[in-house]
Amino acid sequence: MSLSEPLPYHIKIRDYFKGQSGIWSFFSAARQREEQLTVFKTELLKNTYQFQPGSDPLLYEKIHIACGKLGLSGLSVTAYQAIHSPDPNASIACLPDEAHIVFSGSLLQTLDERELLALIAHELGHMKMYSLLNGDLETSDRIIMAVAGSPDSQAAHYETARLFRLYMEIYCDRAAYEVLGDATPVITMLLKIATGLSVVHADSYIRQAEDIFSSGPRVQSATLTHPENFIRTRALRLWQEQGEGADVAIRQMIEGVMDLDRLDVLGQKVLSGLTEEFLACYIRPKWFRTAPVMSLATQYFPEYSLERTGDTERVTTFLKDAHSSIREYFAYVLLDFALADPELEDVPAGYALQLAETWGLTDVFEPIIKKEMSYSDKQWERQRQEMKTAYASLKED
Repeated sequence: MSLSEPLPYHIKIRDYFKGQSGIWSFFSAARQREEQLTVFKTELLKNTYQFQPGSDPLLYEKIHIACGKLGLSGLSVTAYQAIHSPDPNASIACLPDEAHIVFSGSLLQTLDERELLALIAHELGHMKMYSLLNGDLETSDRIIMAVAGSPDSQAAHYETARLFRLYMEIYCDRAAYEVLGDATPVITMLLKIATGLSVVHADSYIRQAEDIFSSGPRVQSATLTHPENFIRTRALRLWQEQGEGADVAIRQMIEGVMDLDRLDVLGQKVLSGLTEEFLACYIRPKWFRTAPVMSLATQYFPEYSLERTGDTERVTTFLKDAHSSIREYFAYVLLDFALADPELEDVPAGYALQLAETWGLTDVFEPIIKKEMSYSDKQWERQRQEMKTAYASLKED
């Protein structure tokens, strides 16, 4: 197994932003100036205790081993202990040709030597990942963090940054495993950081993680910074057993099914394409292509073209296993167009009811149209029949 390739999500995000030449050119050309680096290092020294190779040989021996096995032998690495930071943790600052690892809390007293090596290798995994694809991933990381941190950012930008960083942690756990050749100290290292305990057992936690996933197929990450330890533990075990073949299962753990409230920029693009295909199927009949309906279509897609042909079977397959929020979204699209042209009266609504049945959306669409049109149960039963009759009459004509 090799660390020469990032996870598929990293490559997709790199390709997404690289396709936006203006923003990519700006960030790929932006580099930290010498004075910025000087200020950073001064502030670091003010708030830490710097370990020295001569007085702390064990620590630097672990750094040397990790660098060698990760192909970072020429990298200058300095280690520090944070002052006034009681929580056990570690972080790394990746600069051109140098890295600075900062430990906090009682971490160095809690970890044994193999766990310490695992932690150092994990942190240096960030540097390893940034070196891939000619530094494109480091550029991608800066872009998405800058966009997500902007006051004008969308929820999808924040979700993209979250997923990008979660996958980065998964990659760095793999780096730690590659250095040690054993997942156990990597897992116990993660547990000691998370719990503060001095003694933990990897095997029992692996079983605990499996029990979580046995509860259902849609368990996924929900945290905003690091993935939950049970996900990282299972991802590492899958990587140990399957190598790159584990990526599908890991993707399910991290991303789960598409949720309208948790779309990243890639999910937005996919949903936009499916919506356009949905409309191509929906607006296929010539009688439905009135001026109000087509005007609404161009509000969805300014360059909407009637030449596009939709794949009804593909839409049906997608909606069958879609998250409830996605199914509701498409039900509202049905309703939106059904009400677009009042001159068509009940015909479009009857047509929408038939399509809802075809696409498996009846259980979602009917409650929505009933609610939005403020029909009582009795009114809805009568109105639904009138809608179906109106559309049936059109088909007969």
